[in-house]
Amino acid sequence: MGKGQERSEIDRGVALDARDWIVRLTAGNLSRQELDRFHAWRAQSPEHAQAFAREKEFWQLLQGVNDGNPTAAPVALSKLRRSVNRRSFLVGGALAASVAAVAAPRVITWMRSDFATSSGEQATTTLPDGSTMFLNTNSSVAVDFQRGRRLVNLLAGEAEFAVKPAAGVPFSVSALGGSSDADSGVYAVRSIAGEVTITASTGTVSVTGGDAGAAANLVSLAPGQQTRYLSGGAPKPASDVNLDTELAWRTGRVVFDARPFSSAVAELGRYVSERLVVATHAHDASPITAVFLTRDAHAAIEALAHTQGLTVRRVPGVVIVIS
Repeated sequence: MGKGQERSEIDRGVALDARDWIVRLTAGNLSRQELDRFHAWRAQSPEHAQAFAREKEFWQLLQGVNDGNPTAAPVALSKLRRSVNRRSFLVGGALAASVAAVAAPRVITWMRSDFATSSGEQATTTLPDGSTMFLNTNSSVAVDFQRGRRLVNLLAGEAEFAVKPAAGVPFSVSALGGSSDADSGVYAVRSIAGEVTITASTGTVSVTGGDAGAAANLVSLAPGQQTRYLSGGAPKPASDVNLDTELAWRTGRVVFDARPFSSAVAELGRYVSERLVVATHAHDASPITAVFLTRDAHAAIEALAHTQGLTVRRVPGVVIVIS
């Protein structure tokens, strides 16, 4: 084998490795150890980083499908019709639809993150300043710690931060255009469906959003208080909350207190790997009061559906349909 052919085989192997990492990241079920191996592989050489960037660009084209591009999906589906039977096509079609709906945004988020958890996973890590971060299911963050700066960008999901004091350097969590700052203490930040929620357990948290220069866009939280803001918007006034209920996820539970059915289902859906589809909206506003264990999320979804007289159909690893 000549040197040129040998070089070509090596390049092809790197490209296949990059594609394999994309697929595994898209699946969203990598462990912390596997994520560490991915970061080490990408940093191993410029060729690895370049190969991964090329594959990422390809998968980002799926964003067109997610945005409603009608020309992106039918090509693949028409090929499936010629090569599989009806049963396989229906399952394969569901998988393709699921990937088209979530793959591109998920990949983009994973590529930007330094720490991430998959469905049903929780993880604790120590940050460069000695503060600790507890990530909940399906969450990802990017970390930017420099001299005179302690910044965590919450890309998706939720995390609790136990902030170690550092003289003159506040600890900041950025999410959807707003910022939550503290000198010490413990607080949680959640970014789901275009809304950010900040809950203070100990210490004081300053929350800014919208026009940071406007006094009305600054809210100070005392222990046991919470605020919310929409993407790019100003935070709402601080309100008292029950920390055991709001932060039940820290102990592997979700607590619903007269929560609308649609919202309760969506919350449980964060703990499963399948795409969750509710085929009827007749019960969206029905109040739900219950406590579920996150480790039993599939059973919890089924029990929740049964309270409304609905049925659950599941294709493992692909989709859950409530109808």
